[in-house]
Amino acid sequence: MPERPDPMAVDPPTALAGDAALVERGGTLWCEGVALSDLADSVGTPCYVYSETLIRRRYAAFSAAFAAVPHRIFYSVKANHNVSILRLMHGLGAGADVVSAGELYRARRAGFAGREIVFGGVGKRSDELEAALEAGVLFVNVESEGELRLLAELAGARGVVAPVALRVNPGVEAGKHAFTQTGHYKTKFGVAWEEAERLYEFAAASRHLAPVAIDTHIGSQILSAEPYDRALERLGQLLNGISRRGIKLRYLDMGGGFGVPYEGEAEIDLAAVARSAGKLAVEFNLTCAVEPGRWLVAPAGVLLTRVLYMKRLGEQNYCVVDAGSNDFLRPSYYGARHPVEAVRRGEPAIEVDVVGPVCETGDFLGRACLLPATDAGDLLAVLFAGAYGAVMSSNYNSRPRAAEVLVSGDAHRVIRRRESLEDLLAAEVADDE
Repeated sequence: MPERPDPMAVDPPTALAGDAALVERGGTLWCEGVALSDLADSVGTPCYVYSETLIRRRYAAFSAAFAAVPHRIFYSVKANHNVSILRLMHGLGAGADVVSAGELYRARRAGFAGREIVFGGVGKRSDELEAALEAGVLFVNVESEGELRLLAELAGARGVVAPVALRVNPGVEAGKHAFTQTGHYKTKFGVAWEEAERLYEFAAASRHLAPVAIDTHIGSQILSAEPYDRALERLGQLLNGISRRGIKLRYLDMGGGFGVPYEGEAEIDLAAVARSAGKLAVEFNLTCAVEPGRWLVAPAGVLLTRVLYMKRLGEQNYCVVDAGSNDFLRPSYYGARHPVEAVRRGEPAIEVDVVGPVCETGDFLGRACLLPATDAGDLLAVLFAGAYGAVMSSNYNSRPRAAEVLVSGDAHRVIRRRESLEDLLAAEVADDE
C-alpha cells in the first residue's frame, strides 16, 4: 500500500508558531486539509479543533527520543480526556496515566486494559482505590502514608495484592508558574523524600502490597532537562537505599511535565532527559514509565472563535469574541500567553486585548495581540490549545461548553457536540418535577 501523504506538508503551506496545528494557505488558516472558515460555518463557534496528523507526529517524535531507553509511554489523560483522543493514543501504543475514577472510566471506555493504566492523584477516595483494584491497574502511585495503609486494607478485604509505587517529592522546583510546580515541599504532592525508605519497607512487609515502582513528578510546562537531572539524582540515592533493604522494583516512573514553547521559547531537549533516565534505569534494571500529556497534544489544538464586536475605551482597543474564560481558562488562571491569530490573514494593523463575554475582568484570551484590521464576524484562532483547554472548561455564566472537532487530512468529525441549553439542567432536579 502506498504511504499516505502528510496533509501538513502539501500545497505549499506555511506553518504557524513552529510545530502548530495550523497552516496558511490561500490567505486563510487551515487545519490540515480543512479550512477553519468552513469548520466555523459547519460546526459553529467557539470550538476546539485538533490535528490528528500532528498528534501522531509528536507521539512518534517523543517515542524516538526515548528509543534507546527501556520505556513505556503513559499518556496523561488530564491534558485532554476526550475519548476520541484517548482511542487515538491507545492505537498509537500508549498506556494511560489517570488521576481519578472518572479518568479511569474514560480510559477503560477508550479500550485501555487495566495493566495499561497507572493511577495517580494526591487525594484518592476509597471508592477510587477500589476501582483501581477492580480494574487491575499496573500500579497505584501512592502519595501519603494514610493512603498506603488504606490501600493495604482494601486489598486485604479483597484477598488481592495491590501493586504500588510511592510518589516521592524530591524537593526540586521546576516550572514557570507556582500553580504548576509539584516537586517541592510547599506543594501538596507526594511523600517526603526522607520518609520514602520507611514506607517502602512497610509496603514490602505487607501481605497485600507489592512495591513495584518508584514515582516522581516535579511540575508542568518544564522547558529544561536540568530539573529532571536533579530529581533523578535524588531518586538514584533513594533507589540505592531501597536496594540495600532487599526491595526490588521494576519501574521508574519519572512523570511528565514536558513543556511546549507557547511564547517562542527553546524546545525542551527530550533526548537529554531520556539519557538521564536511561542511566538510572540501566543501573537498577528498571523500565521507564513516562507520562507526557501537554507535549503530545497542546500544539495540535486550537480554539476557534468569532469576533462579536470591536470597541475602544480611552486608549485601549478591545476585540470581544464568543469564547471566554469558561471555555479556555489558562490565560486568566495561569497568566499563560497563547498566540492569537486571525484566520483571514493580513498585515498587523491594530493592538488589541482579545476578551470574552464572561462577566469577569479576568475574562480574556490574549493581551496586546497584534491583529490585522478586524471586524465583527471575523474568525480568530488561539494556538496551542490542545491541552488543558476543553478539559478545564466550565458552564460559568450558564454558558454551554464548546464543541470539539478532530481533523484528519481533508476530513473532520465532531468528537464532542456543542452543549445545548437543555444540557445545562440535565443533572439538576427542579422543584416542579
